[in-house]
Amino acid sequence: MKKASIKDVANLAGVSPTTVSQVLNKRNDHFPQETIDKVLAAQKELGYVPNQSAKSLRGNANPLIGVLVPSLRNPFFSDLMQSMQEHAHGVADLAFFSATDDEIDQAILTLIGRGVNGLVIARMLPHVQDVNTYLNKQKLPYVVLDQTNDDSDADSVKTNEYQGGVTVAEHLLQLGHRDVALILPDYLTENLRERIQGFEDTVNQTANTSITRFETSMSKHGGLAIASRVKRANVTAAFALNDELAIGLLRGLKNAGVDVPKTFSVVGYDNTDYSEFMVPSVTTVTQPVWRMGQIALDMVLARINDPNIAKQTEILDTHLIIRESTDSI
Repeated sequence: MKKASIKDVANLAGVSPTTVSQVLNKRNDHFPQETIDKVLAAQKELGYVPNQSAKSLRGNANPLIGVLVPSLRNPFFSDLMQSMQEHAHGVADLAFFSATDDEIDQAILTLIGRGVNGLVIARMLPHVQDVNTYLNKQKLPYVVLDQTNDDSDADSVKTNEYQGGVTVAEHLLQLGHRDVALILPDYLTENLRERIQGFEDTVNQTANTSITRFETSMSKHGGLAIASRVKRANVTAAFALNDELAIGLLRGLKNAGVDVPKTFSVVGYDNTDYSEFMVPSVTTVTQPVWRMGQIALDMVLARINDPNIAKQTEILDTHLIIRESTDSI
């Protein structure tokens, strides 16, 4: 079956193609309601969908922003994407893409091939300078979100990761924990390094303390897999670098007969939805993920509108959310 065209809609509604275009693009204040209703009814009957690529070529479409994340399954990035989707309504179209380290270059090329006008990159770039040089040659604005480092001159949004780590350490120390575990992913991004640094600096400033590191995959399964080793270690609390790790660790400790928080405390990071509904609910650090997504989108749109504006940088605060998974010893 032949795909319906704007001319087909116009013929069915008894109006010109120009009228159809104006009505469907909401430039219809000067048309009588009867005409608007005819156009919309004809569009619905024919199943006509405007060609967004053609609109882009004519210069009257919303800018298309590519959003690159490491995972579509992690609730933190799901919230981030949802915040951007809601904020983009009426001002931008979004194309979401997830990629592993080995897939980043191809993911960026794919998004460019789709005709994006800008990028929001919500993951660490292994070759920052190469990516920066390439995107600058393409004259493609981009914002780095939550994964910034000093090697890039890109606009950026991040949270105060160091202070987040400090807050977790202070909480556990106040509860009397002196021998603690640090549950790390097997690959550390720059923001995670800052998180760790804040935690370790604070613990190490207190006498008679120790930190035992455990490496695993950054997932619920990773936290579950490490639980038996954590149980055997001489520690009374654990800081898992995100809620996924913390949730897996809680299940593993439960399976091993460890009573959290009566005999062991666990802290996560990110304040994802799951953390609030676990039993016990997870003490965690909240990041303003909704605000992060909105600011990143505003930044890339501002850069598209004026490529010569000064570098944009925003650092947002974190806060500890105390729940049931931590207690004094």
